[in-house]
Amino acid sequence: MDEQSTDEYTRLVAENGLALLFTNRVRARVVAALFYASEPLPVDRIAEGAGVDRTVVHEALDGLERFGILEIDRTEGRDPDRYALDESDDLTEALRAVAELATERYHQEEIDIPSDDE
Repeated sequence: MDEQSTDEYTRLVAENGLALLFTNRVRARVVAALFYASEPLPVDRIAEGAGVDRTVVHEALDGLERFGILEIDRTEGRDPDRYALDESDDLTEALRAVAELATERYHQEEIDIPSDDE
């Protein structure tokens, strides 16, 4: 059996949609902030909620826009633009499910399982 070359799986990782979606932690934090928002948010509120600088939020939103998970309200005469997750999108739905499961598992307390001799 041939072993998969490092170059091959490195290329596969580099081209993987999940790796590209979350190229950096800021994108994940922006998505999480938008999950908890009850209304579309301007960049400054996203930055505040995500705990990051506004400049990196702009970069993250640009990257996330390519995946079609954002709703962007660019109302004429109103500044700034406001962002929300497109809740009708199947990728948004899947990301929400993964985020909820990951959060649940992260915060799950260890369960003491009694041994047979107890």
